[in-house]
Amino acid sequence: MSERMTRILELVLAVLATAAAVWCWNRGVQTSDFAPAMDGAPAFTGTHYSGTWIGAATALVIVAGLLVIDVVRRRDRGGPQ
Repeated sequence: MSERMTRILELVLAVLATAAAVWCWNRGVQTSDFAPAMDGAPAFTGTHYSGTWIGAATALVIVAGLLVIDVVRRRDRGGPQ
């Protein structure tokens, strides 16, 4: 595979990893609205964070970052030497 194709593939994978990270993050955060517990008390919203989904999103962001760093490294190197 040529150097240029490798860089393009890595950029596409970085974009896909970022999109997957956003999807995972959105799956990992859930909000629930609750009615007042008794008369005169305010209603409230609770937020639940799922560590598995948030961790997957974090890992995907790290992968995307490493791919971008590699693309920059390959570009600065100027191809095979």
